[in-house]
Amino acid sequence: MVAFIEQLFLWWLFYGFVGWVWETCLGVATRGRFVERGVLIGPLCPIYGFGAIIVILTLRDVTNPLALFLSSGVLACLLEYVTSSFVEKAFHVRLWDYTNRPFNVNGRIYLNGFLAFGFGASVVKLAVQPMVAGLTGSWTPTTLHVATACAAGLLVADASITIAGLTSFDRRLARINDGIAKAKSTRIAAIDERLERSGHGPESVADAAERIRRTLTWQQRRLIRAFPGMTSTRHGHTLKSVREALARKAQRLTKDR
Repeated sequence: MVAFIEQLFLWWLFYGFVGWVWETCLGVATRGRFVERGVLIGPLCPIYGFGAIIVILTLRDVTNPLALFLSSGVLACLLEYVTSSFVEKAFHVRLWDYTNRPFNVNGRIYLNGFLAFGFGASVVKLAVQPMVAGLTGSWTPTTLHVATACAAGLLVADASITIAGLTSFDRRLARINDGIAKAKSTRIAAIDERLERSGHGPESVADAAERIRRTLTWQQRRLIRAFPGMTSTRHGHTLKSVREALARKAQRLTKDR
């Protein structure tokens, strides 16, 4: 029983890594540059791991390709919907938002995701998992114990940092929101207008971006880059301003090189 649980954990890690590779490649294809995807710092997308394990365990007796495709798509969408709802209620953010995509359900899932996950999970179940199970099944108990312990230790450390960052994210956005509100006075607007006329506008923008960078942790800034569709239920406009400021900062750094 212990060996099976350890193998399940390693399978989860493997498919989480495959999901991270897939998401990263999609990011390069759609955005034209490398962006480290996933909510965790390490190369792992947990939702892909959970999706694969759910399909492997619940659909182990399903062999009909069409039935497997449809069932996998439904299970994956249910998982994605529940995950989106949980993260939003727990941390007041939406990591993804499909509101503008066709055939979406409350912006949490949409048709393309159903098709992609259904096809991918079918390939995993019929072609990939037999090889993965054969590999881990050939390992000695000692190898399984060591691999599981090392991976679990790294995962706990990563998850702790990530959860801490998500927990404080809303508070830090509130602080930024307060700063933006204070800056929206007539006097500041007049000063900014004079700076623009004198040609010093870019410096003021850079200073604002740098203040935002100091308010957010590195991990929180990485999440903003990793999830371009992320929104905040409490500070949506502020998060948009943060993303724009960080983008301007990145552009300035690129030009200076």
